[in-house]
Amino acid sequence: MKPKTFILLSALSLLQLRTHGQNGEFSDAILDLKTKNEEALQKLKDTRASIQDQKIPLASELSGLEREVEEKRRALIRLQRLRDNKSVGLTALKREVEGRKNEVQFLGTLGSDYLANFEARLHVAEIDRYQQSLQEIKTILDGDGTDKEKMIARLKLLTLSVDRTNELLGGTQFEGEALDQNGKVAQGDFVLSGPLAYFKGKSGNLAGLTEAGRDLKPRIFPLAGAQSTSIENFFSLPKGETGSLPIDATLGDAVKVAAAEDTIVQHIQKGGTWAYPIVFAAALAFIISLLKYSRLGGIKVPPLSIVNGILAKMEEGDNESALKQANSLKEPFQKMFSVAVRRSGEGKKMVDEVMYEELLDAQIKLGSYLPIIQVIAATAPLMGLLGTVTGMIKTFKQITLFGTGDAKSLSEGISEALITTELGLVAAIPALILYAILSRKSKAILSEMERLSSHFLNEFPKKKNKPEQSENLEEDSGNSAGDLSPQPA
Repeated sequence: MKPKTFILLSALSLLQLRTHGQNGEFSDAILDLKTKNEEALQKLKDTRASIQDQKIPLASELSGLEREVEEKRRALIRLQRLRDNKSVGLTALKREVEGRKNEVQFLGTLGSDYLANFEARLHVAEIDRYQQSLQEIKTILDGDGTDKEKMIARLKLLTLSVDRTNELLGGTQFEGEALDQNGKVAQGDFVLSGPLAYFKGKSGNLAGLTEAGRDLKPRIFPLAGAQSTSIENFFSLPKGETGSLPIDATLGDAVKVAAAEDTIVQHIQKGGTWAYPIVFAAALAFIISLLKYSRLGGIKVPPLSIVNGILAKMEEGDNESALKQANSLKEPFQKMFSVAVRRSGEGKKMVDEVMYEELLDAQIKLGSYLPIIQVIAATAPLMGLLGTVTGMIKTFKQITLFGTGDAKSLSEGISEALITTELGLVAAIPALILYAILSRKSKAILSEMERLSSHFLNEFPKKKNKPEQSENLEEDSGNSAGDLSPQPA
């Protein structure tokens, strides 16, 4: 029994108890209520029975619905997983597409760079062979074509490059035009083997290596002798036979350097106006040095035994023989000792004075023209620097007027301006060395003259018959060393 029904019956019972003693007018109402209560109970019983009868099918239906919900839930999970997988796949596909786009872009850039490098590495003689194909490829790559068309163009460029490489490795021959040494166009045949290019003219004996210059045609560096003959013989070989060709490991640089070599006269002429005074000064210094060296080299220092011999003859009173020995010496020793012997009768003091005079005279003569060499050694670099500054001023004037577009001409102007500095140093360094050598030799000769003169005065014979004069000579001999103190140049 449900709680609501129980409460209702209790209320009715209480009501019945409360009204039992009252009037009978309530009896009918109570009976009516009882009847209704019974009907309600019966209805409740029937309802419960009906519910009990429907409970099993409803439970079965509920169980089925729950299973269906579970299946739907599983299906939803599978769909979610599939969706997630599709999303991941789509992300990966987008990433792959982006990577492909980057690869295509990279290939496009690489293809353009490769085309530029390929075109730049072509020998001038090959331009006519590949110009049309390269122009077609360039038009497709630079145009609005599809990616497929551009990829085909890149593959065509790659094929063209590979074919050219195979040809170069095995050597290839074709007709073309080149410029000779005079700048005239010559018809002939080319042979390309690796980086080397050879040319043989169809008319005349024109054969040699070629190089790509500023012009639209390659320049020929003619070879002579056996090298030229080997090139001519190679071009005349039948197909299938082998021959030899001269190889230039520098790829034409050695030939260009040899062709650019100037003679001494041309090099000096490039130095401009100031180069000539420098060359004149250098020649003057060399001539003076040569003459001075020959003169100093001819001076022989007499041995001490000869001086002692002169003194011995003077001691014996044979001044004539002493003078003869003195005259046999080389200048400036001959003059110094000859004067000493001739003036020996006037006393030791006079001999000291005349020998010192001759020593000073020899100092002047030995040091003559040496200051000219010294001046040239000092001024030659300054003249070279002046010429360089003048040339640089001219170069910068050209830069002001025409700019720096042509770096080669600019470098040539600077190079020519530096020639005077080079010539100045070339003139100054030998002049300085020659001055030092000649100055040292001159000082050495003066030192020997001073030594021999001091020995001569120290051993000067005394006059026995004139004691007073002898005493004076002894006093003077003590000061003779101090008198002979010339300062050579």
